[in-house]
Amino acid sequence: MNRPISIIIPVYNRAAVLMRTLRSVLAQTYRPLHVVLVDNGSTDASAELLRQFKREHEASDFKVTVCDEPVRGAAAARNRGLDEAVSEWIMFFDSDDEMAPQLVERYVATITDNPQADIVYTDMKIVSDESGTSCIKRSPRKNILYGNIFHSYLSTQRYIVRKTVVEAAGRWNSQLLGWNDWELGIRLLLKTSRTVKLSAPTPLVLVHAHADSITGRNYSDKPKFWESAVDAAVCVVGNSGRKDTRLLSDCLEYKRLMLAGNYTREGSAEGERLYGEVRARVKHRPVMRLICFCGYQLISRGVRGTARIAEILFRLFD
Repeated sequence: MNRPISIIIPVYNRAAVLMRTLRSVLAQTYRPLHVVLVDNGSTDASAELLRQFKREHEASDFKVTVCDEPVRGAAAARNRGLDEAVSEWIMFFDSDDEMAPQLVERYVATITDNPQADIVYTDMKIVSDESGTSCIKRSPRKNILYGNIFHSYLSTQRYIVRKTVVEAAGRWNSQLLGWNDWELGIRLLLKTSRTVKLSAPTPLVLVHAHADSITGRNYSDKPKFWESAVDAAVCVVGNSGRKDTRLLSDCLEYKRLMLAGNYTREGSAEGERLYGEVRARVKHRPVMRLICFCGYQLISRGVRGTARIAEILFRLFD
């Protein structure tokens, strides 16, 4: 008998694109599925579309739960979905993205082949709905904690996880309005190292990038969103008791530096403000000061690939 899989999707004013996501879930070649749809106070037709989807498509092997979460924010909505999910393995997904028909089936096959795994993750393709351009975000096969700090390998759409691990890690941080998936990814990877990558010839997750996303067009539009997430990650790492706490904390400091560089690149004075804060904290550490100086200069000028270089440099210190 196949193991049930729960897919949790928060929804807020996504009537224009919601059915694209739900059709991709319905098209999954794997059953049984439990789809948990959480309306987060939508003011458009999203809530009715969710109820319609349940009426038209719920079946014995395709359970659909529609619920409401009045507290605004995707993190709060995902925690509400966790309350409804009863399966051992769960997935989180966004209401404007798509999954290839084989995604869940391939996840389950990987879990079956790797019964010790707590997290199975995969690559994704990002497509700009405005320009039509695309890129593939790939992830390594192992040791992804450090890489996740720089590249967010456990972004919302990219993994399936045991529910017990999410609960043990403390669930989603509903106080964070941005990068809450990045911050949760760090907590999950601090909790378990039993991760396995699902590899496929082409990415099985398609993310649609558009201006009406939480990230928006510019980092500097909502600086405190991202900085609050970094602050939360610093606290978690500091309390982890790991031997590599100092190195992980340095990586998070560089994450702040990356934000500073992007703020400056976007023409915001927030960049110099944040860079000054980072510089003050590392002023007595020559190597760290040099890495941050070079990183800031390159990022603020729009040079790509600096995060990969920084990750390699930090790993040399490990």
